Amino acid sequence: MRIKITFHLPPVRQELPLNYQYPLSAWFYKVLESNDTAFAEFLHENGYKLGNHKSFKLFTFSNLQFPPKGYTIRKGSDRMHLHCESAWLVVSFALPDAMQHFISGLFRNQQMKIGDRTSQAEMAVASVEMLPEPEFADKIRITTLSPVVISSNDADDKYEQYLDPYHADYAQLFFKNLTDKHHVWQQYAGQEPTHFEAATLSFRCLTQHPKSRLQTIKANTDAQVRVRGFLYDFEIAAPAALIKTGYDSGFGAMNALGFGCGEVIK
Repeated sequence: MRIKITFHLPPVRQELPLNYQYPLSAWFYKVLESNDTAFAEFLHENGYKLGNHKSFKLFTFSNLQFPPKGYTIRKGSDRMHLHCESAWLVVSFALPDAMQHFISGLFRNQQMKIGDRTSQAEMAVASVEMLPEPEFADKIRITTLSPVVISSNDADDKYEQYLDPYHADYAQLFFKNLTDKHHVWQQYAGQEPTHFEAATLSFRCLTQHPKSRLQTIKANTDAQVRVRGFLYDFEIAAPAALIKTGYDSGFGAMNALGFGCGEVIK
């Protein structure tokens, strides 16, 4: 399921840190917890587990969107200076049909205050719109609404290596992540896991120069982590059910922190 949340901003100047993904993710959990503590705790603490090691939240969200000239970023600043009265984003969940309208209703009439110790921005939910699902085919073009994170960590690597879409290992790791998510969703639904032949899966980046985005998670704390993702268009050839899993829950890693949200190019 996918919803569009539109926010109303007060007619005053506000500042929002560029690294707003983590506070925004925390707001989603807060809204869920205020209405369904068990589900929020399940997502935050456990998620959908695959074996003993991997866990997926199976939801994602886009970057915040603003009207043209709705904000400015001064040179060298890590703040967005907002001068608009509206903003919106897309939130996507892999959920059973019976839960979809319930979850979308949780966000109506909510207030949001996100930021860090330096600055915060206040927004009120103006509307929540359920978005129609696209028709999924075995080959689809997708544009990213938030950066896709694909990484590797070999034995020789001191730190996580974040890969760009043209890296030789990118497609393999992209599909490993996606098929793992699909299998955990099938497990949750009581279905036998589908085996996907590598020869039937194809990824092709359509953007000549993907935009790199470095985001800081838990900024200015001892747990601070920097994550690099990329914004680009891509073509994916795979079974439609597998593509739908990526559309619903996000492509790549760290989806619940606002990475990997994509939209079908019509």
